[in-house]
Amino acid sequence: MVTLVLPTLFESYGPGQVLECVNGIICHYTQPCPDVIIGLWNPKTDEHKSIPPGITDDEPGYDRHVSVHGFGYDNVNDDYKVIQCVYYNYDPMLLEEPVLTIWQIYSLKSNCWKKLDLEMTKKEDVDKASTAYLNGVCHWWGSEFATNGLEEQVLVSFNLSTEIFRTTSIVWLQENDDSLIRTLVVLNESVALISSFAQNNRIEISLLGEVGVKESWVKLFTLGPFPLEFPCPMRMGNKCDVIFYIGDDSNELASFDVITGKVIHNINIKTRMFGTWIYKESLVSFTK
Repeated sequence: MVTLVLPTLFESYGPGQVLECVNGIICHYTQPCPDVIIGLWNPKTDEHKSIPPGITDDEPGYDRHVSVHGFGYDNVNDDYKVIQCVYYNYDPMLLEEPVLTIWQIYSLKSNCWKKLDLEMTKKEDVDKASTAYLNGVCHWWGSEFATNGLEEQVLVSFNLSTEIFRTTSIVWLQENDDSLIRTLVVLNESVALISSFAQNNRIEISLLGEVGVKESWVKLFTLGPFPLEFPCPMRMGNKCDVIFYIGDDSNELASFDVITGKVIHNINIKTRMFGTWIYKESLVSFTK
């Protein structure tokens, strides 16, 4: 095991947290409220770059918030981009929908932000379990109100090249389970959802066949019941293995293979917080 220490972004807040790792470049950020500081780091070359702040203005009487939604590679324009949402609430407890939402995208080539004339659903802030990147598209899931007035969960897919988004309903995956925990992941070059249910301690893994087509969701596996609970979102490992917390106070991680269904109860890692990203060494330079 190799330990990587993230560069510090802001002295009082440390290195922050990882958003995504693409082509050997790690995007991480920290949030000294109400703003956000974002950095790019290549551990192989030890190059680090702090991204300039986005386009933010204070609106009198409202609280401003910034939420980073995705980082990825635009292969059409050979560019790395970050997308974020700036939104304003009258309610400081964030219990109401934002009164104003502004979407922005950062280009590494131009080293600047621009506003997007789009209305997209914001992501759910669930321990970094609501975002994923795959082949030039940033995905996240969130909740919006359908035409019937009921809340509906959707997957938002934003293309970094065309700057166009599409949504895919995941309402058919919702069940009457108050303890449902869902994680958005990449599995075998496809977007997938891992859902864990308190009822019978079971896990379901569903794969999306085509963006924008809710009927293309395919349920690959239903695993369980397991003799333990899954209190936190899960992550994908390097292969077809799912990493999760054992349901006790040991802070111990375990894994199981989604192909064989074999559970490994000890992977010799203990931590209070964790996430997984696939890292491959790269000589890509982003400071030129």
